[in-house]
Amino acid sequence: MKSDVAAEIVTVYMALDGGLHHSRCGQRLSFHGQRAGLELDFYCLACAETVTIPFCVLARIPVAEASA
Repeated sequence: MKSDVAAEIVTVYMALDGGLHHSRCGQRLSFHGQRAGLELDFYCLACAETVTIPFCVLARIPVAEASA
């Protein structure tokens, strides 16, 4: 079994404005805080949902593409 396989990030994406956006609704996430120095907590006001992102995946968050 290969242990270096990385799962695709589908919960959030980095918008062209530099902010993290919720993939479900497209709304910008509001930073809520840090948990145990391991994760960042964000909140989606549109979905009323907490989104937790581990620090180790920050570099792998997909960036939105510009519309043509």
